[in-house]
Amino acid sequence: MTVTRAPDQTIPAEERQVNLLLALRNTVVGLTAAEVVERVAGYGGRGNEAARRMFERDKGILRDLGIAITTTGRGEGSRYSIAEDDYVLPDVTLTAREASAVDLAASAWRSGELTAAARRALTKIRAVVADDPRAGGLVDLTIDLSGDEIPPRLAAAVDERRVVSFVYVSASSGTTRTRTVEPHRLRMSEGAWYLDALDLDAGALRTFRLARIIGEVSALSEPGAFTRPEDGESDTREALVAAAPGRALQLRARARAVADHDAPTARAVPEGWDLLAVPYADRFAFAGSLAALADAVVVVGPRRLRDDVVAHLTGAAALGPEGR
Repeated sequence: MTVTRAPDQTIPAEERQVNLLLALRNTVVGLTAAEVVERVAGYGGRGNEAARRMFERDKGILRDLGIAITTTGRGEGSRYSIAEDDYVLPDVTLTAREASAVDLAASAWRSGELTAAARRALTKIRAVVADDPRAGGLVDLTIDLSGDEIPPRLAAAVDERRVVSFVYVSASSGTTRTRTVEPHRLRMSEGAWYLDALDLDAGALRTFRLARIIGEVSALSEPGAFTRPEDGESDTREALVAAAPGRALQLRARARAVADHDAPTARAVPEGWDLLAVPYADRFAFAGSLAALADAVVVVGPRRLRDDVVAHLTGAAALGPEGR
């Protein structure tokens, strides 16, 4: 494969070096210096001395990075290539603690949103330890570190039972609206912080992801303005998940078994598997956790959660050799 671009375009050095790596990796007989300068984007397509010197510098940089460049022939007839075995990293095997550290680093992305490629990689990393009983610390370490996790005024309002208001971005529509709530409980789920609260405008219990709160939280009442409900009354959702015998132990620990179910549901559960009702708050984050369990689980419902899991698995598959 050769990478070409119009001679008059300016390409950053890093991109030019990647282009060189790809070109040398995808040649059978190797490329001469003249062919590199002519064909690889970033060298200008001109056979002048400046382009040749640029090629020599880039070869040195790739070698400094540990990429072996093979040279055959002599003089102007020298051909350069890169063998796959000389630069492809070996398969990575992570311990539970190492995977937890990588997962924690990923959650610290300041934007709060990973790129599609990073999410796919994170799904694979989680899969390394998904069924490892020693990986119990994985969930505990995946704290949402994007900015200040819990606004101090919100934490105080929960403790003092003050009514608060804040501007909130809807996950479904992307619109913003001021919410006035009784803040009942702060909790972490699927690596992110959430507020369980009574939405006074809607007159119903709601769960708000702290990362979607914009600006300051304002206290609107004196302490003791409401009575906090008992734990377990928050507006969390439940998924029906079939789990293979002896698999998905962490998921089972937070779920309840479902003994009675209708015929359509029964047909979706593989024979001998257990049907579980699993609570969750953030659909996309929960879908990532389920995708990491791979063939240990089957999502029976809801349909949107099942579609999200399929999307995670499809993305993770793209990281394999066939998707590169």
